[in-house]
Amino acid sequence: MDGGLGDILGGLAAPLLALGLAAALARIAHAAFAIAAPHDAEAVPLLRLLAIGTGAAFGLALILAAPDRAMFLPSRVLSADGPWGAGLPALLRGHALPRAEAFAALPDALRGDGFAAAFLAWLALLGFLHGSTTALRLWHGTTRLRAFCAFLMLTLHIALLVHYTAHLLGWFAAQLGPWLFALALLAFQRWRYGVRAAH
Repeated sequence: MDGGLGDILGGLAAPLLALGLAAALARIAHAAFAIAAPHDAEAVPLLRLLAIGTGAAFGLALILAAPDRAMFLPSRVLSADGPWGAGLPALLRGHALPRAEAFAALPDALRGDGFAAAFLAWLALLGFLHGSTTALRLWHGTTRLRAFCAFLMLTLHIALLVHYTAHLLGWFAAQLGPWLFALALLAFQRWRYGVRAAH
């Protein structure tokens, strides 16, 4: 009995720690931006929004351009012998951070190798150019450098957070398996009846 309870608690520890790490990374990213950015940066929310949007596009582009992007197909996620069958610590050790192959594939994505990857890669590039121009245009002197560094730092933080969270959610979906569809159906039913009750 004690052994069974210990196994359950041990199995819950890794997912809870992984979720806590994702939440901590998000808080650290925004705190670092607030510290590094000029004091009046909050009066220009465009800089923060551009960093978040650019980082999200960059993170998704890295996932979709990577050679192992097929692991996110539903058939692979729900496959018992797929890459998601490994334990969470092993999965995150191998996939939490983007691999060099994903960065190397970005030029091909920019040239149109896959519509979704190309769209997100170009969106990230345009967001980076727009954010950099905004930082350089609205501030002067040393505050200009602070604004640019804050934008770049938040962009990279968000990209890493998106990459990490996507693999974490994929692992959770693989563990839920068929229950995932039941939970989605339950959520849809609650939303549908909630909307009807509101009217």
